[in-house]
Amino acid sequence: MNANHRTILGTLNLVIDLRGNGGGADGSFRSLIPYLYTNPIRTVGVKLLSTKQNNQAMLNYSQDDNFNESDRKWFKDAYEKLDKNLGKFVQLNDDIISIQKLDTIYPQPKNIAIIINEVNASTTEQFLLAAKQSKKVKLFGTTTFGALDISNMTGAQSPCGEFELWYCVSKSHRIPDMAIDGKGIQPDYYIDKSIPPYKWVDFVNKVISEN
Repeated sequence: MNANHRTILGTLNLVIDLRGNGGGADGSFRSLIPYLYTNPIRTVGVKLLSTKQNNQAMLNYSQDDNFNESDRKWFKDAYEKLDKNLGKFVQLNDDIISIQKLDTIYPQPKNIAIIINEVNASTTEQFLLAAKQSKKVKLFGTTTFGALDISNMTGAQSPCGEFELWYCVSKSHRIPDMAIDGKGIQPDYYIDKSIPPYKWVDFVNKVISEN
């Protein structure tokens, strides 16, 4: 993103193709937000189930040099709060809503199209919930997978070492009023089957270029 910063700011219409992206970590889309930002972005938080095993992941992250010092401190504080509330769903932040405000609104890109499909899930859907709040953004494609309400996956190894169970440890404050799981996020512009996948980018670019 840093290498292409000036190129992006000189682009009138930007197409972000997320087809096949099943998710990851929320930090992975942090650098994209400034380019689409037009107004404060509201994000609904989660509650985490506190158990000794679940909390160990937070402790591990707090000692992981792949995270910066600020993030490691947050993980350490989160671990301590969780460890004091074993057996409960714990809200780590004071408010269930966080609001992201940026000082700069870039005039370009003016129109941003995000292409989505049925594979998009988890962190990708979290990004879409943030991106949809921008006045610049429209979603194109098909409905996403729908796997976000119950989230933050972690793994557990069996005693024999031959099996590994992956499960989620958090639930969103959005449910039941705005559930995503089993429903997905719908596009603003549905791309039907008459348009083959290899033509999606050209189709989307044409639509936003005509506006």
